[in-house]
Amino acid sequence: MSSLQINEELLQDSDYFTDANRLAEASDYFGFAHRRIILGDGALDLLGDECERLGTDRVFLVRDAGLIALEEPVRQALGAAGKTLVGVYGKVMPNPTVESVTDLAGHIKNADCQAVIALGGGSTIDSAKAACCLATCGGVLPDYFGFDLFDRAAHWPVIAVPTTSGTGAEASRVAVIADTGGKQAIYSDHLTPRVALVDPQLTRSLPAALTAISGLDALGHALECTASKKSNPLGDAVARMALASGCSHLERAIDKGEHDPEARYHMARCALLSGLLLSPINTGAGHALGYGIEKLSAAAGRPVPHGAAVSLVLPGVMRHNAPVAADKYYYTAGVAGLKLAGLSREAGVERAVVWLDNLRRQHTSFASLRASGLDEKDIPAMAGIALSIRRLMDPNPVELTGEDAERIYRAVLD
Repeated sequence: MSSLQINEELLQDSDYFTDANRLAEASDYFGFAHRRIILGDGALDLLGDECERLGTDRVFLVRDAGLIALEEPVRQALGAAGKTLVGVYGKVMPNPTVESVTDLAGHIKNADCQAVIALGGGSTIDSAKAACCLATCGGVLPDYFGFDLFDRAAHWPVIAVPTTSGTGAEASRVAVIADTGGKQAIYSDHLTPRVALVDPQLTRSLPAALTAISGLDALGHALECTASKKSNPLGDAVARMALASGCSHLERAIDKGEHDPEARYHMARCALLSGLLLSPINTGAGHALGYGIEKLSAAAGRPVPHGAAVSLVLPGVMRHNAPVAADKYYYTAGVAGLKLAGLSREAGVERAVVWLDNLRRQHTSFASLRASGLDEKDIPAMAGIALSIRRLMDPNPVELTGEDAERIYRAVLD
């Protein structure tokens, strides 16, 4: 249903970016001169053309373990442009580890390829981004946990083709890796995919539960980035675009699946725009608290997916942040179509918080911490993990203590 939009065209339906100077500022802010982002139905068909732009003839495919059916469309798109698929790595599983990324790096080095296609969700795209840089720079992956430690661009440009609408990994300079100490983040401009082909048609067969979990993740990115201490008017404008798409279309995408291409387009747009914000701004306490849930639940043998973990605690974080972020949260209530007539700003924010909480309760199996396999005894440990992630806690607009973290967890215990 959508015409293709490339780079700055993604922003042109916002009043904020009708000013040419602001659009130029956004182009520089998001590094559009050094990459191409293409959104719309049929974007995958441009795969061969984008390889030609990169000057690559031989490409290697990294994909989710369950996406073997999409290999043929990839081969066809490459073949139409005279490009060759020299190999496939189809072992990517959720939550990449140091070991899995290191294994992938070895396969890429031995593949005789000139570029890498990452086809799948955030785990696949993050794996490919990190593996290409690791294979280029050497050493061991934990050497690069933190900020800007890769010293050069990867030998193999990454072409990201997302098949979910959630993480925004196709647009970010971040890769999240599971380590013995929990989830670690690598930040580097060298991780940014050179090309992102965001084709909403690839998401239409997603199950309702996965649509809900990934969509809640995308909304969480936008909500936390716009509330962040690091946000700015440009970032707020992009976050509003993401929220306008996501809040008004997530339930449609969940309920109608492949029969609502407009909803799928808007969720892909929401995830992409939110992903753009992760590099210059990043998320906040909601994601830090979510990582606490992920680590404890994984240790108990019942891992809670990332989007579900964040959506469990984000309502509580929004209530905590409301004294300074009310205007931004109130906007969310409006674009979600909630009735606000006669309500105070505070009451409108609370309505948005309840709406977000109900989305998770109604459309996922992670209604509460207990339903997710966690208990009261786990709360202090989860709070400790969350508070240790300063890259997320420090930009949160309102300081959050250990007592605050435990209170937010207890609010969703049952």
